[in-house]
Amino acid sequence: MAKTGLTSGDAPTGAAPEDVASERTSSGSRHLALDARRLSKAYPGVQALDDVSFTLERGEVLGLVGENGAGKSTFLSIVNGSVRPDAGTLWIEGEEARFGKPAESAQRGIATVYQEQGLVPTLNVTENMFLGRESRFESGGFLRSRPMVAAAQAILDQLEIEISPTALVARLTFGERQLVEIAKAFALTAAFDVRPIILLDEPTSALSERETERLLANVRQWRDRASFIFVSHRLAHVFVVSDRIAALKDGRLIAQLGADEIDEPGLHELIVGRKRDVEYYKEARQRTPAPEVMLSVRDASKRGAFSDVSFDVRSGEIVGIAGVAGCGKEALARAVIGVERLEEGQVVLCGSNIPSSALAQAIRRGAAYIPADRHREGIIGDHTILWNMTLPLLDQLRGRGPLISERASRLLVREWIDKLNIKVRGPEAIAKTLSGGNQQKVIFAKWLAKGVKVLVLDDPGRGLDVGAKEAIYALLRDLADEGVAILLVSDNLPELIGLSNRIMVMRGGQVTGELAADLDAKPTESEVVQYMV
Repeated sequence: MAKTGLTSGDAPTGAAPEDVASERTSSGSRHLALDARRLSKAYPGVQALDDVSFTLERGEVLGLVGENGAGKSTFLSIVNGSVRPDAGTLWIEGEEARFGKPAESAQRGIATVYQEQGLVPTLNVTENMFLGRESRFESGGFLRSRPMVAAAQAILDQLEIEISPTALVARLTFGERQLVEIAKAFALTAAFDVRPIILLDEPTSALSERETERLLANVRQWRDRASFIFVSHRLAHVFVVSDRIAALKDGRLIAQLGADEIDEPGLHELIVGRKRDVEYYKEARQRTPAPEVMLSVRDASKRGAFSDVSFDVRSGEIVGIAGVAGCGKEALARAVIGVERLEEGQVVLCGSNIPSSALAQAIRRGAAYIPADRHREGIIGDHTILWNMTLPLLDQLRGRGPLISERASRLLVREWIDKLNIKVRGPEAIAKTLSGGNQQKVIFAKWLAKGVKVLVLDDPGRGLDVGAKEAIYALLRDLADEGVAILLVSDNLPELIGLSNRIMVMRGGQVTGELAADLDAKPTESEVVQYMV
């Protein structure tokens, strides 16, 4: 691992943090977009940030990395005014800022683009960009739509975003909506005539490879107009876009260094405390599948999504499905499990034919589905872990009468919390308060407790840090050892190659290739990509 230049407290050897702060104020602060000094924030039982100091230079992209719970979200929330620190100060363009509300931080140029987009789908691009600030375009009590559209077009042109300002947001792709989110951030800061500081929170987590490449290239290009803090669990993306990288662990800053001073394996080791090697995907545990076919799909078709798809998944086998966005792989996974309607073809699950859209029947036969969007489809965030985990298990948790046994429910939930090492205070914890990795474990637990035989997963590592992903990969190997048949959809090619026994590749709704991924003969990414494009 390369030697780091700055560590917790952001102080060179022999210098106290306050000395560094004084030095910045006297000589270098006019070149800094943001200067965070000794920020701390505690919640009951958790020190979210502990004496964290680092800087963001004008026109710079700073990558902010760390495992779930490292303090990244708390730091962003302090910068954008959503959270007040217990200690420490923020300086924006050389002046101390005391934010109490997001509106106040916006006036100083701070804008946040979250991974869970906040656009209103029933409004057009312009209306979303100036939502809440329409008064700028009012005259005599009436909204002047033409100047507002022209202002939106000017910002889109400046950013070279080729999206119509009058396009309905609901009709845009996810990647296009992400670009509109960033344009909205520029529009927000333009209203106050300040240089933007844009906080990008997992902006590539749900984008295709092509959309990701476009976004990262745009961010690099926009550095002459704004400064960025780029938060991502995808370390490869951090290296592509960042000038410097700041790493958090357990609420403390452990390094701040140039992106050319460390490589991806070294950064992985730094933030999780262990090396990333061939065991990351637990490849040594890959097993030879049993002969028994657990899931059989024949001539499956859904208009506009996929056609004439046939495949089998055997006991203990992991079959990966690769392809670019829109190739049909996500729709196929949802149709196979019964979430979406299968218009033609046949699905046989554990020897029984499953009618189209018969999700409940598929679940009764031992199937389970882990969706890509865990917040909307995997958990009910406002409810407890106890409630979420026992929801599919009500029949088996009933006592002698019609009522659910509270004692049995709590025992079961505590058992699975221990089995999957879910970091939570207890069964009464609210699901949305957990880290992404722990939320994903709760989703796994509710199906494993029911007894799963066939597991369909859509991008299970989405938005998770490297440590959480590694835990999920180990869990998948455990399930394969127990004979569970796994169908894995992912945009992450290293993940697919590392985990799968076989890989199906889709393009334009059809299977264009199938590659063996034996333990001692894994295909390369280029070998998979040739069937994707």
